[in-house]
Amino acid sequence: LVVDGPVAQNEICYISTGGDRMMAEVRRTFDVCLLDAPAGVGAGFQMAARAASSELLVTGPDPGALRDGARTGEILELMGKRDVRLVVNRVNPKLYRSMGLTVDDVMDLVGYPLLGLVPEDRNVTLAAVHDRPLLQYARRSPAADAFRRMSKRLQGLPVPLVAMK
Repeated sequence: LVVDGPVAQNEICYISTGGDRMMAEVRRTFDVCLLDAPAGVGAGFQMAARAASSELLVTGPDPGALRDGARTGEILELMGKRDVRLVVNRVNPKLYRSMGLTVDDVMDLVGYPLLGLVPEDRNVTLAAVHDRPLLQYARRSPAADAFRRMSKRLQGLPVPLVAMK
């Protein structure tokens, strides 16, 4: 089950009043539920974080986004969240090399264990434009491979990170 982040303030108020009951039902019905929180640390983020039993901190690859990710992780820790893992989205290996950044640098900067790196991949945008899941639109694309690997890692399987060439 995937629950998308709310977009309007009144939706947040409505959902937060029954959020605990809804999540209890979801936990009885599904093994895994991914809650998509909106960017930032506002009410939608707070609601999703309260409901979550573990967190995937998804951030962009640039230094500013990585710093914001580190701050978001600190807020999660203040909320008592301890199972935070990092996903870096839209990674461009050539840009990282030109900045002198490594995967270890990224993990050190944000301070959380790395679940995965998602390479920049035009197929992600094209799949969205065609209203199709990426794994159906471009099954063998670099981003699809990264998502498959992260899924297996979430299940506890010893799968290496996607190779950044």
